Amino acid sequence: MLRRKILQTLFTLPALQTLSAQEFSRKYDCDVIVVGGGGAGLAAAVRASELGAKVILVEKYPFLGGNTLISGGFLGVVDPKRQEPLGIDDCADRHFKDIWENGDKLANPGLIKKLVHEAPMMLAWLEEKGVKFQDEVIEIYGSHFPRCHKPIYPNGTAYVRALTSSLMALKTEVLTNTSAFKLIQEKERVVGVRVCTGIKEFLIRASKGVILTSGGFGANPNLVAKYDARLGRLPTNCSSGSKGEMLLAAQAIGIDCVDLNEIQCLPGPLDKNTLRVRFHNDIRRFIFVNQQGQRFVDERARRDVLKEKILSQASQSCFCIIDNEALKTYDLLVRRDAVRAAESGAAFKAESLEELATLLSVPSEVLKHSIKERNDSIRFDEPHSRRFPIVQPPFWAAHVGMRIHYTMGGVKINDLANCLKKGEPVKGLYAAGEVTGGIHGRNRIGGNGLTDAFTFGLIAAESVLSS
Repeated sequence: MLRRKILQTLFTLPALQTLSAQEFSRKYDCDVIVVGGGGAGLAAAVRASELGAKVILVEKYPFLGGNTLISGGFLGVVDPKRQEPLGIDDCADRHFKDIWENGDKLANPGLIKKLVHEAPMMLAWLEEKGVKFQDEVIEIYGSHFPRCHKPIYPNGTAYVRALTSSLMALKTEVLTNTSAFKLIQEKERVVGVRVCTGIKEFLIRASKGVILTSGGFGANPNLVAKYDARLGRLPTNCSSGSKGEMLLAAQAIGIDCVDLNEIQCLPGPLDKNTLRVRFHNDIRRFIFVNQQGQRFVDERARRDVLKEKILSQASQSCFCIIDNEALKTYDLLVRRDAVRAAESGAAFKAESLEELATLLSVPSEVLKHSIKERNDSIRFDEPHSRRFPIVQPPFWAAHVGMRIHYTMGGVKINDLANCLKKGEPVKGLYAAGEVTGGIHGRNRIGGNGLTDAFTFGLIAAESVLSS
């Protein structure tokens, strides 16, 4: 909640013309209903609107953005224009291989192929909408290759600002404070959704179809525990709106689901109310050490491997350490949170490794050896993913454990984003983003969450209007 307040303070999003509960006196008719105002929903609503459809975007919160707004903002896309000047040789086949193999070949290869081939066009579309990226393309936590783009604005703010502005320009109808909870069918076709404003329930009908972009269920501990009992008590990085209501609504009409037990975790504060300090964003600049000051895992390992390694520690936690040069490369919000966390005791700042060891209550010689060993190993790195030594004081550390970050399972779709029932497309129902499954397999690589959301949001919009 604090992060969202900071975002709203630093970057005022365009004010949308939304409808109050009193204006719900009639039944709405439109071409396309988009359920959920995060990245996938914004992309779908903008694209369908610019193709001429009458669109209603339904969002249960009073503002748009969802998980995209509070995400790291990194976007993994093959982009020769930025990568080649940096000496990075990348292609769609390599992106496919990274997703396929790092997900243990569990995903649907057709969906992956669609994603990697359509993502560059999605990137160009976002830039047309006004999203500006830095020239640097990096390898982030769990991405395994330097193809992650960094917007100029922190976190996911750039995407939400640009796409919200596009919605306003297109005069798209946006219903905030409006929760969708039921899909309506007629003769096996989805024709609308039941929604609630907190006062009354209404039916919204769509002549072309409904696009589910309502996110995952990472903020619903009961659902998380249902599919992985070990994780039910963990805190979450997800928006508090990530409850999975529309996943349940889809299941209620028999929509196929896949990989619901594949739940991704990322490092974060142990206390759910503590500032989220993201020292682990840039894989080139940090180290994990345990309560004994020992480096216990290669930080470049897969996200699922890192999760298991941290959960296997006696405290189910560790310390994430960077130096001041690393902190200076992070965006404004990460730096601001680091300072605030150090002031409150939620993070640590020290002028020497000896002092840092004292603050962390770990053996000084062990900590220094761990960092030296990590720094010495840098000379073996590939040029395009070379890490930086941790040498420049002050040193910064955060005590981190695992937090629910992303639910990789969800409704089954085909490569047109059409939802499936008993393996067959359901007329009038499409989905994109974290509400879907089958794209990431057992492990989502870093930077692919937003890539998936925006790319399949566009695909869903185009598909629903061509059906």
